Amino acid sequence: MITVSVCVGSSCHIKGAPQVIEKLQQLIVDYDLWSQVELKGVFCMERCTEGVTIAIDGEVFSAVDARAAEELFRTGVLVPLGLGGSGDDELV
Repeated sequence: MITVSVCVGSSCHIKGAPQVIEKLQQLIVDYDLWSQVELKGVFCMERCTEGVTIAIDGEVFSAVDARAAEELFRTGVLVPLGLGGSGDDELV
């Protein structure tokens, strides 16, 4: 199982964490990956000045918006599961 954690602390919440979570939830639904991907909210990842922060299996990414979350989902979730393309294809 791949774990995707999204900071939901006050700074990340204000900077767009709800939109990032919504995008990730939609991608999980679109690809029917609820049995393979755990999406969870976590409090403060201590990168408050860097924008919304997420981690995919422990690898941390900052300044994530919905579009960046989509690309990180491709590289950090779809590719490891054997479902992602080269990165040139559009996501659903």
